[in-house]
Amino acid sequence: MKKLYISAVLASAFVALPTAAQDIYKIEQLSSTDLNGDARYIGMGGAMSALGANLSAISTNPASSALYRKSDFSATASLLNQNNRANNLSNSSVRNTKASLDQMGFVYSLYLDGGNLRFVNMGFNYKKSKNFSTNGLLNIVPMPGGNNLSQSLLMRQLAQNGNGWLDLNNSGARASTSPYANLGYDVFMIDPVYDSNKRITDYKHGQADAYHQSRQTEGGIQAYDFNLAFNFNDRFYFGANLGVYSVNYESWGNYEEQNLREDGSYFTSASGERKTFIIKHYEQMTGSGVDAKFGVIVRPLAESNFRLGLSVTTPTLYSLETNSRLHMSSPYGHTETTSNTKYEYTENQVSVSNDYRIVAPWKVNFSLGTTIGRRVALGAEYEIVDHTTAQARLIDDYNGEFERSSGHQDEALQNEIDNHLRDIHTLRLGMEVLATPNFSVRAGYNFVSSPFAKNAYLNMLVNGQSRRYSTATDYINYGNTHRATFGLGYRSGNFYLDAAFLYQTQSADMYAFHYNSNSRATENELPAQQLNLRRSTVTLTAGFRF
Repeated sequence: MKKLYISAVLASAFVALPTAAQDIYKIEQLSSTDLNGDARYIGMGGAMSALGANLSAISTNPASSALYRKSDFSATASLLNQNNRANNLSNSSVRNTKASLDQMGFVYSLYLDGGNLRFVNMGFNYKKSKNFSTNGLLNIVPMPGGNNLSQSLLMRQLAQNGNGWLDLNNSGARASTSPYANLGYDVFMIDPVYDSNKRITDYKHGQADAYHQSRQTEGGIQAYDFNLAFNFNDRFYFGANLGVYSVNYESWGNYEEQNLREDGSYFTSASGERKTFIIKHYEQMTGSGVDAKFGVIVRPLAESNFRLGLSVTTPTLYSLETNSRLHMSSPYGHTETTSNTKYEYTENQVSVSNDYRIVAPWKVNFSLGTTIGRRVALGAEYEIVDHTTAQARLIDDYNGEFERSSGHQDEALQNEIDNHLRDIHTLRLGMEVLATPNFSVRAGYNFVSSPFAKNAYLNMLVNGQSRRYSTATDYINYGNTHRATFGLGYRSGNFYLDAAFLYQTQSADMYAFHYNSNSRATENELPAQQLNLRRSTVTLTAGFRF
């Protein structure tokens, strides 16, 4: 197999993160949240933390439940629609619609007659904090360009270490690199070159002139907040949450590469159909997490409804298990074989399991809220997610017994976090107008900054234990997020009904894999597919205060 030159690329994109081991994209996936919750919260753009008396707001400031003076129960369902497009490519739109139960909770408000402590409120709220469900297949025609790349080039880089080339026919060497590279070796996408002493001097790689990729994902992160809050003199409000999380993520991916022989001709079957290199990837991630939240709201002036809020969320400790399955089929045969035409496909597969811990970063939220008369409510808040405090932790295995503690830090991956993740800054603004005694109108806006540095990439060459579990190569660098919301509310006695509409836009760069001829360089020689990601949600909440 000779050095290749790619003249065309066929690519597609999806809207979920495709990792099979802990990496910076897994960290971001578990650190970010959607704007989700009850319809009033969404209609106000999530800017309810200081205004309070809202079940969904207790996930950002636990003290917000201290403003309840009645008990409350609500449940929320939504319809999510996604419309994603790869820019400058024809037939590249993806649309899908999903129904979801997004929120259910209650607050029991206990009034204390006399003394400084006016109310003690206890609550529980379920909220879907992240929705992974997408159908990410994009049907795209071949596109000129490609920068002369093939997945086999990345496999070749993974077949070496600081001491030279690995003999991937040796179990010890195979254990030191990625299952993805080992499988590429098994199906002859890379093939060793020997000197006269039978020592490996290089690995040959394949050639191709087109790509195609697709992915579908399902699942989400479910958040359960157990809340206790206190109201002192209707001016000082304190609250705390125990947060419990359930993670369920499934992903199906397909990648296809149109390969060429050494003479530049296509591999063909007996019927004349072109044969390709195919990857099929499945991943399931399950686990749980726990954190604590502490919040305070202060009304500094007794004669004013203006309120200041501050809350802190501790790092969330996730205990996770990932199971992935990787299948490859290739038209290549061993180079010592006189003819490749006898090979319909060379196939092999591998299954990989991994238990590990991820520590999601600290969050701090600052909020403002006020009411003007009894007709207008205004809210604003700023939140920062400090990615420098995120960690990936390995679980030690002693004679088959896994350590039950939080494990030890993966220092190699921590360096990737420090280099490629950035703090997430979120601005939320919201307004509510009581148009009639029973009818309210709401509007809101969100800005969420990109969590990734400009040159962020999925580094499969990282010198750490996570390399031993890497089976997927594609990744997406998400840009800034903009959300606009609109809501309506109706009250009749103790019963209320709220509706909200959310429209979200986000740009992103999608890469099928990362390759640079200088293995230490961060620039990807594979051009990005620029994505325009759009999401709209219709949310309906029914509730009862008593």
